Amino acid sequence: MLNKNSFRFSLTVYRKELRDALRDRRAMRMAFLPPLYFVAIFVGLVFFAVSMENDKKVAGVNSIPVYVEGEQNLPELVAWLREQGAVIKTVESGAYQQIKDKKIDFALIIPDEAKQKRAKGESAPVWLVYDGANQKLSSSIGFVRSQFYTWSWRVGSINLMARGLAPDVGTPVMLREDNIADEQKMSVYLLASVPLTLLLAAFIGSVGFSADMTAGERERRSLESLLITPASTFSVYLGKWLTSVSLTVVILIMQLVLLAIAFRFLPFNQLGLRVDVNYIDLINVFWVLVPVVFFAVALQLSLSIFAKSFKDAQSLIAGLVFVPMMLNFYTMFNPGVFHEWWLWVPVLGQAVVIKEILLGGAIVSFAFWKFWFVGLMITCLAFWVGIKQLRRPKIVYGQ
Repeated sequence: MLNKNSFRFSLTVYRKELRDALRDRRAMRMAFLPPLYFVAIFVGLVFFAVSMENDKKVAGVNSIPVYVEGEQNLPELVAWLREQGAVIKTVESGAYQQIKDKKIDFALIIPDEAKQKRAKGESAPVWLVYDGANQKLSSSIGFVRSQFYTWSWRVGSINLMARGLAPDVGTPVMLREDNIADEQKMSVYLLASVPLTLLLAAFIGSVGFSADMTAGERERRSLESLLITPASTFSVYLGKWLTSVSLTVVILIMQLVLLAIAFRFLPFNQLGLRVDVNYIDLINVFWVLVPVVFFAVALQLSLSIFAKSFKDAQSLIAGLVFVPMMLNFYTMFNPGVFHEWWLWVPVLGQAVVIKEILLGGAIVSFAFWKFWFVGLMITCLAFWVGIKQLRRPKIVYGQ
């Protein structure tokens, strides 16, 4: 089966299938547009995050609008909020009802008794009223709450010192936090979608071509005429596989080039992130993805052979797309979890290593060899199944 003529026939089939694929403009658009969409969505998410960050800042300080009713009762608290950058909006009365009517988002309500109790040295009640169902208020509410506690602690410390007591008496325990994650690691949440889009491109780039070259030809009754030529079933399968692999590799390269341009010009620094992805990193990502392309295309071709029509083939192999999605979602929701055996799991290992490469982490030793070994084993198995099916009269003649 394997001889000089086999590879010569494979190249002939490859040229024929590649020419047919390039002529199908609709299929080419369907294959090359998703990478553009993936990169465009990623760029849009980054600029959306930058816009949200800029909305909260003016000249480097927070500019959160805070509605206050009863400002005259605790003017020192209101002055403190202004110093921290809050934009105070005075509400004469009815702040509670305005929040219920959704005219304003939240408000500090300082009753008259707060002024009286503050003068007596007693605890003054202050109400922070908001609608907890509105999730977009979490950052604003957190800002007001933290500044209120800070001001309250400062006032309490002054009161203790006025009575000849050390301020530490009021705070017997102090909690200190130390976030050991550097800026590079904090960007994991923003870059978490990149491995998924790359793996999806490796899987869906050749779906249309693989389905058309097998189930499509079977539906058009042209597969029979191809198999009666001197070319062996191995040569026919290899030529079709090379066609889908070539097109998918081009799609991957295009997406990586677009990502390189995006990483070069996107304003990650405005988000406090340090994303340093160079061309060597993207080359490493490409070599990680190539084995995925090999076995993904082989699996698509072998599954498509079982389908009786082009539409049936697309439905059958569409399930393969869920493989990278499910495994990548697991790594996204469990960023701190890693096991060595993951590197032997197709797609899961690639997702972990791609994320590490993009975040500037060290590549696990022999990870590339594991990917290539497992990928080639799955590819050979899919080859064996596909070639065996091409030799069955029921598949070829549709009996």
